Amino acid sequence: MNIKKALISGAVSAALFGSLVMNVFAGAGKAPLYNAPANYTCPAGALPAATDPTFGFAVLNTTGNGWVIANVALKGATPNASYDIYVNQDPGGCPTVATGTLTTNGQGNGNANVKIPAVAGATAYWVSAVGGGQVLRSTAVASP
Repeated sequence: MNIKKALISGAVSAALFGSLVMNVFAGAGKAPLYNAPANYTCPAGALPAATDPTFGFAVLNTTGNGWVIANVALKGATPNASYDIYVNQDPGGCPTVATGTLTTNGQGNGNANVKIPAVAGATAYWVSAVGGGQVLRSTAVASP
């Protein structure tokens, strides 16, 4: 019985620890988007408070041939608004320039796909979506 409790305790501890660090991905990683106009860093992306709501997510993928692909899904953002999409890379590509756009529907939902060259040496990637009176930022995902 003690072994079973130890295994369960270890699994819970691992899950909690994993939620505190950046997502590590060998290929694609998914990160939530927060309204974080000033609360971010280049290595970590958004630094949300525990109670901050999310506004969708970004799936970031590094390819073996030097590209970063970002699939951005806004959920419950400003309705009927246009957002500029930025893909940040650290070190070396943060801050960056807009590389795509996204337009939300009447419910504030929208999707965009952006493909940009990877910055040599970058190990952390995150997205900003700026528009509709919001600055939405994802947390960073790390590449191996």
